[in-house]
Amino acid sequence: MRIRFLRIDIQTDKGPFSCDLEFPNGLVVIWADNSMGKSTCVRSILIALGMEAMLTTSRSELPLPPALTDMLETQDGEECSVLESNVYLEIENNNGKRNVVHRTIRGARDSNLISVIDGPALSEPGQSYSSSDYFVNLSGAASREAGFHRFLSKFLGYELPVVQTYEGNEYPLYLQCIFPYAIVEQIRGWSSINPPVPTQFRIRDVHKRVIEFLLNLDAHKIAARRQELIDDRRRVESEWKTVCMRVDDLAEAVSGVVQGIPERPVITWPPQNPPMMMLPRNEQWIPIADFIADEEAELETLVGQEIPRVQEIASAAEQELANTERELRVKHAILSRRLGEIDTEEYEINSLKHRIATLEEDIQRNKDVQTLQQLGSQVQSSVGSGSCPICHQQIQDSLVPLDDDQSVMSVADNIKFLAEQRRTYQGVLNNTQQVQELRQRRAVAGREELNTLRQRIRSLRTTLISDGRVPSAAAIQSRLELEQRLHHHTEAFERFSSYISGFDHLSDQWKEVQAQLRALPKDDTSQEDKNKLSTWSRICRQQLEQFGFRSLTIEQISISSDTYRPEHEGFDLQTSISASDLIRTIWAYLYGLLEVSRTLETNHPGFIIFDEPRQQSAKDVSFKELLTRASNATSDQVIFFTSENFDRLTSALDGISHTLRPYDGRVITPHE
Repeated sequence: MRIRFLRIDIQTDKGPFSCDLEFPNGLVVIWADNSMGKSTCVRSILIALGMEAMLTTSRSELPLPPALTDMLETQDGEECSVLESNVYLEIENNNGKRNVVHRTIRGARDSNLISVIDGPALSEPGQSYSSSDYFVNLSGAASREAGFHRFLSKFLGYELPVVQTYEGNEYPLYLQCIFPYAIVEQIRGWSSINPPVPTQFRIRDVHKRVIEFLLNLDAHKIAARRQELIDDRRRVESEWKTVCMRVDDLAEAVSGVVQGIPERPVITWPPQNPPMMMLPRNEQWIPIADFIADEEAELETLVGQEIPRVQEIASAAEQELANTERELRVKHAILSRRLGEIDTEEYEINSLKHRIATLEEDIQRNKDVQTLQQLGSQVQSSVGSGSCPICHQQIQDSLVPLDDDQSVMSVADNIKFLAEQRRTYQGVLNNTQQVQELRQRRAVAGREELNTLRQRIRSLRTTLISDGRVPSAAAIQSRLELEQRLHHHTEAFERFSSYISGFDHLSDQWKEVQAQLRALPKDDTSQEDKNKLSTWSRICRQQLEQFGFRSLTIEQISISSDTYRPEHEGFDLQTSISASDLIRTIWAYLYGLLEVSRTLETNHPGFIIFDEPRQQSAKDVSFKELLTRASNATSDQVIFFTSENFDRLTSALDGISHTLRPYDGRVITPHE
C-alpha cells in the first residue's frame, strides 16, 4: 500500500482551515517546526485508517489534538472554535487501485463511520466516483462484510492468519497490531525496539505473530499445522480410550476381562497376539469364543433330547438337588474367601498409596533442602549437626556405626534413593490394582453362579413336588437359562468384534498423524524462513554500522529465530545498549523489514512512516545516514515527519533522491 494524499478539512467559527499533503514514492520528508501540526498529520493518517487502538484503549473519544476536535490556533495565535472536522486519505494498493477514505472527526456523522470513495478523488478531483460506507471500532469490523478493516485487508491483498488469545479464543490478526511496524508515532513509538502494539486484543505472542505475517514466514503455518496435528493426535487418543472403556464395560457386563488391547494407540494393528475377551470358568479364564462353542454344543444336546417327565427323573433330581446344594455351599465359601482377599488387597492398596504420598513429601523436602544449598544457604537443622532438637544431646547420623570408608548419603543420594523407592512402590501398586480388578470380576461371576445355582435348586424342588406326569420344570428352566446365557454371550462377542474392528481405523489415523508430525521441522522454521531471518539480520547489521552503533560488537548481533527480536550473543539487545543506540536499532529493525520486502516475498505494506525519527539522543551524522539509506526507496515509500534544523536537514538531503515538503509555520492553514 502507498499513502498518496492526505487532506484535513476543518470548519471553525472563523472560517475553513485545511491541510493538503501529497506523497509520491521514495523518500518523502515533511518539515515543520515543533508544535506546528506534524504529529497531527500522522495521527490523522492513523485515524483515517481506523488505527486509534494504536494510540488509546478508549472507544469513546478519538485520540486527536484539540486542533481537530475543539480549538484551533491560527498562525497569529488567534483561537477558533472547531465546528466540524474531517480527514481524507487517498491510498493505493499494489495493483494500482486508488481509493479515498473519509472519516468525520467532529460533526453530524458518527466517528465510527468510514466512507470509501472508489477512485482517486483527491489527486484527480472533478470526476464522479461511487462511495460505500463501513463501520470501524465495533465488533465485526475485521470480519463482517460492512467492516472497514475487512475492506482494508482485501484492499491490501491480505489473508490475515487466525491467532489465539490468552483466553483460548481465535480471531484474525488485527491490522491494528500490524500497522505499528509501518507507522511509528512520536509519543510511544520510540520507547522500545518492538513497537507498542495494542494490548486490548489479548493476542498471545502478538509480536511474533505480526513478524511471521509481515515476513510471510512458514513458522506460523507450521506451528498452526503442528497444533492441528497435536489436536488430531489427542482426538485419536481420546477415541481410542473411549473404545477401550466400552470394551472394558462390555467385558464387565459378562464378568470377563479383555487381553491384548494397548492402553494407547499403536501404529500396527492388529497386534501379533490378537485381542481376546476371556470369561471365568472355575479357576480358569477361557476365550469367549470357546465359551460360546461349549454352550452351543450343550444346548444342541438338550434340544435333541425330549424333556423328561417328573416321574422319570425323580431319583436323579433328588441326587442333583443334593449335589447342587453342596456346590452352592462350596461356591459360597469360595466367594466369601475371594471377597476377604479383595478387602485385604484394598487395605494394601490404601497403604501403598499412603506410602507413595509419604515418599513424595520426603522427595520434595529433600529437593527444597538441595535448592537452599545450591543457593548458598548455610542454615542446617539441629539433627543435621548431630544435636537432638528436644534435649540437645548428641545423636548419631546412622543407626549402626559406620566404617571408615563409609559415609552418610548426601541430599542428592537421598533424592535418588527415595525416587527409586517410589518407583518400586508404584509398580507394586499397579500390579496389586490389576490383581484386585481380576478378583472383582471373578467375584461378580461367582455371584452370578450362586444366583444360577439357587435358581436351579428352586427348579429341582419344584420338580420334586410336581405331578409325576408333567414335564420336569428343572429341565425346562435349565434349557431356558442356557439359551439366555448363550444369547447374552453371543451378543457380547459380536459387539466385542465390532469394537475391535474400530481400532484398525484409529490405528491408521494414528500412523498418519505421527508421520506428519515427524515430517515437520523441529523448530517450526523452514529453510526459507531461515533465509529471510538471515537476510534481515544482515541488513540490520549493515544499517547499525552505517548509523554509528557503538554499544556492542555489531558482528554478534542477529535477529532471534525464536523471539524475532535483535539479540547479542543470545541476550536481548535492548537491555544492553544506550538510549541513542536504541533509536538506531529501531531504525534498523523496522526499516530492515521494508528492505527485506524488496528482494523476498513478504506481506509488508510497502511503506513506512517515522514521526520525528531523530530523537534527542541520535547524532546528526546518524540521521544523515538514515536519510541516505532511505533515499534508496524507489517503488516503496519512506515518509519522515521532522522538525530537524532546516539547514542541517537540507544539507543532509543534498545529493540524494528525495521529496521535501517544508512548512514555514503551521501545517493546517486557512483555506483559500
